[in-house]
Amino acid sequence: MLRSKRFDLASIDIDHADVRIKYGDLLVVRHDGRDDLDWEAVIMTFDPAPLEPAPYHLAAVTLDGTCLGGDAVLVRSVDGTHVFRGAGPLTGFDDDLLT
Repeated sequence: MLRSKRFDLASIDIDHADVRIKYGDLLVVRHDGRDDLDWEAVIMTFDPAPLEPAPYHLAAVTLDGTCLGGDAVLVRSVDGTHVFRGAGPLTGFDDDLLT
């Protein structure tokens, strides 16, 4: 069994640079019996330039003002849409938010 929570993002910094976004969401999943979280962010930026495949540090603020962040690896970057997969803990996240 798994529990999850999706957050709509108001803003995001990628490697400490503010990035203007059209849309962003962050999905957090915890599988029963595992201590670590799985998380993934999908970001649509105003700038269509692709990002280089590499590790990045993400710092996001959700629409409700929750600050979440952590290290992630870029999975895909096409026409201003970037998919990041968490590569470690997600700071600011509270397990009580999972449904």
